Amino acid sequence: MNFELYHDESLIGGYWHGMLLVPVSAKYQIVKILDVIRKNSGYSAPLGIKSVSTRNRVYDCAFAWITVGVAVLRSNQKGAPIPIFLGKDKQLKPKYDLFYETIGAKFILFRERDSHIQMTGHKDHASRIETTFRMGLKGGMHYLGSEEDPIRISGLHFDGHKHHHRHIDKTRIIDRIEGLRSYCKIENLLDIIDDRSSDHRKSDSQPYIDCQLLQLTDLLIGSFRSSLGHYTKELHLKLAYPVQSLISKYRKGYARMRNSRWRNAFCMSECYLDDGAWNFGTIECEEIPSSVQMSLDFANIGRST
Repeated sequence: MNFELYHDESLIGGYWHGMLLVPVSAKYQIVKILDVIRKNSGYSAPLGIKSVSTRNRVYDCAFAWITVGVAVLRSNQKGAPIPIFLGKDKQLKPKYDLFYETIGAKFILFRERDSHIQMTGHKDHASRIETTFRMGLKGGMHYLGSEEDPIRISGLHFDGHKHHHRHIDKTRIIDRIEGLRSYCKIENLLDIIDDRSSDHRKSDSQPYIDCQLLQLTDLLIGSFRSSLGHYTKELHLKLAYPVQSLISKYRKGYARMRNSRWRNAFCMSECYLDDGAWNFGTIECEEIPSSVQMSLDFANIGRST
């Protein structure tokens, strides 16, 4: 399948790469629903987990978007329909069967545990980020793809370049990937990387549809990080509730995920340097105090009042 990749980062408890792989054929279908949620919620500004500070229309919009993000990751249609909220609509209840066919998006969560502090021999901080991005992308493609479900990436979208003080280096990311398995391919196109702003209000931003998918990536990486115990606000745990059940299944091991509707839909791993050598493993979940653990009342969590 042909995908475009959307990347965002988070700096809480390490350096987190979030990579949302969206089937090119489904981009407009997904954003159409995200726009319905914006209209219902009355929120048109850029959206990210940092935008959510209280239970208001921003929360309604963000929570609903996350339910869409979880739904599009589903890898097969078996089992009960996936609940999707549409913001603060008339019924305030989840909708079902908004995606009549499996979308098949994928999400890669990859953390450099020590925030690149141990990495030496790089010309700047951006080159460290590019290196660990490349590592996470290769490992994620190998884990999530297969001969029956190949991954072909024809576009890479990064959330702006100004905070890196330069543009993303295509050579460091694509040209240095070696040993990709036969079912993985990244097109070596001159314009494959777009690292303009994800703020759709700006004249120099990426196209509107890509801005929305970058903002969805921001919410997903924040939800995964918060659910793993690296949250900045207790409210973000409530916001991340749709993701928590996915992580619970994932932590039960491959045998459990093999029978899941999200089989080969997402992966979580980390790396760190120890005495100059790279080590890779599973991201450990930090303990979440019982006082802030979530109720399983999904419908009520989705409401701002």
